[in-house]
This record gives sequence, structure tokens and C-alpha cells, in this order.
Amino acid sequence: MLTTQSYLIAMLLYWAAALFALVLMRRLWLRRPVTRSGGAVLGFIGGLLLTPAFPGPDVASMAPALIVVVFNTLFGEGLSSATLPALWLLAGSCLGVIVGSWRAGKRATL
Repeated sequence: MLTTQSYLIAMLLYWAAALFALVLMRRLWLRRPVTRSGGAVLGFIGGLLLTPAFPGPDVASMAPALIVVVFNTLFGEGLSSATLPALWLLAGSCLGVIVGSWRAGKRATL
């Protein structure tokens, strides 16, 4: 079992790697002025990567929601154990699309 300190370090490293991946995707895939659709795609990917969820009702630690949904569906109790993390993942993705397109639109007007 992970200690609290190693759990926090692992989550911070995961989030740092996800943010670094988003920066790389932005620089390598998109044109200089990011359009609203490009910002929405980056926001969607960011929502998929950065949304946390609880793996189960009795678990006190969080994990990335995408991993929780995939692992609970394939190796856990099936789709019924992945519905609540999937809702968190959907909400995080929608929020990412909204923030990404808003931020890209805000930069385009400047």
C-alpha cells in the first residue's frame, strides 16, 4: 500500500506529465493562433487526462478517471462499477472543452 507521501508524489508526477503532454500537443499539432476547435480538442484531452475519480466506494484515494473507468470495466466488476467514474470523466471532459474553446477564443480576439 502506498503511503500518503508517495501517493501525493505519484499524483503530482502524473499531473505534471499530463500537463507537459498537453503543452507538447499544442506545440506540435496546432497552428500558432489556436482556433476554438483546436482549443476544444486540447481541452477535451486535458479533461480526459486530468479528471480524478475514486476507484470504488470504499477507497479513500483518487486516481485518474480514465484509468479507473477502463480498469473497472475490464478487470473489475464490469460496467456497473465504472458508471460513477465515467460520469466524472464526462463532466471533466465537458468542462475541458468549454475552458479550452473559451481560452482559444479569448486569445484570438486579443
